[in-house]
Amino acid sequence: MTIYNNFETKRGLLFAVLETEARDTELLGKLLIASRKPRDTTVINRLVELYIEQPMQFMNKSCWRQALTASLASPGTQYSKEYRSAEKKLQRQVTGLLQCLHDEKVLGRDNDAQSLGELLWNNTNQLFTEFIIDDEMPLSELRRRVTQQTQCIIDLAVAG
Repeated sequence: MTIYNNFETKRGLLFAVLETEARDTELLGKLLIASRKPRDTTVINRLVELYIEQPMQFMNKSCWRQALTASLASPGTQYSKEYRSAEKKLQRQVTGLLQCLHDEKVLGRDNDAQSLGELLWNNTNQLFTEFIIDDEMPLSELRRRVTQQTQCIIDLAVAG
């Protein structure tokens, strides 16, 4: 009964967990970015790794599927809006990091840091979605694919 007094529904509880996870991930990302050395592109991979590792500490694949379903099925709810807002903060974290690298002249001058950040975020999210949908895919396979694809994007973006 206490759960329903605080969260109204199971979905409310689920979104509260997701929001906490996103907030913790954002904080860890801030610390990672703050400790980086200038012109170091390896921080991109470490940040993306954080985005796939941290969520799995909170919930399993089944819970993530339920969260995605609930988010899509009830986009107007407060919890859903708050979670999407938290996701946007993480996306801004990636684009902010890429903007710093662009300002440090690590990325090619014609590269748009905002678009690159969105590309990295969207790719990571898509791979994570594929992972939670596929019961057979191990976390190690997700890590491998994310690392490989992120590195391809970085290699294309880095100034020659």
